[in-house]
Amino acid sequence: MEEISKGSVCDRLPSLSSKYSWFISQSLQADEHNTRDLFFCTIHDELPHYRCQIPELLEKRVRGCSFGWVILSSHPLNNKWSLWNPLTSNIITLPTLILEDGQYESTGHCCLSAPPDDPTSILLLTRTDKSTFVFSRLDKKRKKFRWSQMSYARQLKRLTYNGKLVHSLTSCNGKVYALSTDAGFGTFVIHVDIVVQDNEVLIKLMLLSECPYPSSGHGGDDMIHYLKGSCTELFYIGIYLDEETIRTEKTPVDVLMYKSDMTCIDWEKRECLKKWDVTDYDFDVYHDHKELDMSVEIWEQVDDLKDTNFFVDLGRDHSVSYSRVIGAELGGFIHIRGEMGDIIYSYHVNNDTVSLLHTPSPMLPSSHVSMWEYMFEDDPREAKCVDSEGEMENNDEMLSRPVKHNGVESNEPHLLNIPFNLLETIMEHCVGVEYMNVRATCKQCHLAAPLIKWSNETSLRRLKRYSVVSPWFVVLNRKQGIITFTDPMLGENYHMKNSQISIVDYRIRCSRFGWLLLENNETQCLVFYNPFTNDLRKLPEMEYNTPQSLCFSAPPTSVDCMVVGITTEWYAYIHFVNQEPSWCEFALDYDPHSIYRLTFYGQHLYALRKEGELIVFSNMGKEDYSCKVVVAEGPKRCSGSSIENYLTKYDQHLLLVSVDERGRHIKVFKMNSVKQEWEKIEGVGKHMIYICGTTCLCTEAKMPQMENKIFFPRMLTNNRNIVFYSLETCKYHVFDGENTKEYLGDFVGTTSQFSPHAWIEPSWS
Repeated sequence: MEEISKGSVCDRLPSLSSKYSWFISQSLQADEHNTRDLFFCTIHDELPHYRCQIPELLEKRVRGCSFGWVILSSHPLNNKWSLWNPLTSNIITLPTLILEDGQYESTGHCCLSAPPDDPTSILLLTRTDKSTFVFSRLDKKRKKFRWSQMSYARQLKRLTYNGKLVHSLTSCNGKVYALSTDAGFGTFVIHVDIVVQDNEVLIKLMLLSECPYPSSGHGGDDMIHYLKGSCTELFYIGIYLDEETIRTEKTPVDVLMYKSDMTCIDWEKRECLKKWDVTDYDFDVYHDHKELDMSVEIWEQVDDLKDTNFFVDLGRDHSVSYSRVIGAELGGFIHIRGEMGDIIYSYHVNNDTVSLLHTPSPMLPSSHVSMWEYMFEDDPREAKCVDSEGEMENNDEMLSRPVKHNGVESNEPHLLNIPFNLLETIMEHCVGVEYMNVRATCKQCHLAAPLIKWSNETSLRRLKRYSVVSPWFVVLNRKQGIITFTDPMLGENYHMKNSQISIVDYRIRCSRFGWLLLENNETQCLVFYNPFTNDLRKLPEMEYNTPQSLCFSAPPTSVDCMVVGITTEWYAYIHFVNQEPSWCEFALDYDPHSIYRLTFYGQHLYALRKEGELIVFSNMGKEDYSCKVVVAEGPKRCSGSSIENYLTKYDQHLLLVSVDERGRHIKVFKMNSVKQEWEKIEGVGKHMIYICGTTCLCTEAKMPQMENKIFFPRMLTNNRNIVFYSLETCKYHVFDGENTKEYLGDFVGTTSQFSPHAWIEPSWS
């Protein structure tokens, strides 16, 4: 693939490699800094991009791709629609769309019900302001095409009770589907049943299922829903957006993905859903309807997209695109363009991580962007399969050779050509899952690694040798069901399975003293868990929902351990772990909705409000309990910036760390108890700070390289090293051995976790 020379513009569809996902960037309006030219580009900076003036696409906007045809509308009126087939160069031009209210910009999602050569094919459009379908038949036998409109308001009312509109139109396995969000009951998948009889088109809405909804712990966050069909599979994507922090734009905090094989749907069993009329029932009966609950069972959670990528645009029309690539290393992503249009959140489904990337340079924030869905002609999957198979045969021939140990010969592949006593020494330094994986590699490793119990002193001694200089970054990997630890200095990873609890069922609410305070996603029950000793301690159930903020004062093994939770109902709940069998309740004097950070300092509990104000709770759980504001004003932030504040203790002071949403501005403050205000400081001396959504630690550094630094729950995208900010250099770095290496100026180019995570100080008791 050759890059077009600077300033040149191609007049045809460029030869795009199917190895990558390609994006089409279109500007809706032209001005002195903008152009209506098309740009084909990828998120890989090292690849060239193409600037095009393709005649079929001039003055048109790509609205989607269906059955190999690109759906186009005019700029800016959207009242002229057409279809273009890039393979045959055929164009189908539809008559000018006439709407009585003239609101052509309100045309929303669109799709084809069937290929245009099918006499029953129609182009179906939705509107964003009315419960109306706009459609046109594409039967070539008709003398001329015409547009028709149909209201679906009454049908939708009967299916969803309070649903107003349908969106995310998509075709799959010969049928059309859409989504509808009901403010009272949730989001539903609607089957748009289209019947063409002579000159009449009948459209009937039928309820397929409720959207799948796992207990993910994000009930208070905003959520956007997407639907996309590909061949016989229907994909559902749900993106949670952050609502709790002070931000200029909402950012993704979690992604759900499910699929359903539409060839396996038993439509006869779903007749009860087709006839379901919600107007005849009240809310409780509707919510508990067995047939509706059964409908969710058609969905299967997607844990790996393999060679498939999706793209959604939060900033423009909430469209969704689909593309396949060659090579699993380039697939498996849901690329999410942010609301402001300048950032792409690249979510990897299998790893449950999200990378922050700049949009490619041709993509202006105001541009309309979609993924090129049309199949490429240079797809070498079959050839590569043959090549890799031949290569595998050569590798087998090279590795398969007799192996002798204690006089026993084996013809199994010998992966480690090292002396047996040296292999035994290596295995003594392996722990947990790594030990078991290496043990299962070959017979030689199996003999060198005898089966041992990891609860004994030997395993604890091995774990302690892993790291003693720093807290670890711990992740409850919900996709793989394992616990992952990362050493922020050495970059080493340790994986551990747990038989005490199911990792996928819990989220982390707080981390202190080497213990995790976990909440069950379904039952909301709280448990203490020490991953180093495998100690699990359940807390008594609460009468009401789990508090929005939680903290504990000491290890649960201590007689003084107190757990405090603040709810949105103006109450604080307290539990003395080793003293009382239940929770105590106290009324609050301040609005709890703004409280989102808690930390114990001495005998007092401090709470940080979203704007940086500080509240102190004294004598919690006692008769002389009191609550007051000790710092009435938070640190001033830069105009237009969004910040996240973290609270911890440092020597004899309370510390506040302020970070803007992209990590461009970091400030540290300590509380002046005399003036009752935050004072900016330039560093923390021989201390180091670790921050994330569930943890903020400030501890004394055990090595000079760790001093005066802030460690983030982010890794460099290309090598997975933990990122930290130096308060001395005011720049971001990663460790290269024991040395530091500067890499970039903010969070762009880093990867973070969607799985529950925290910083934890190793504790062996």
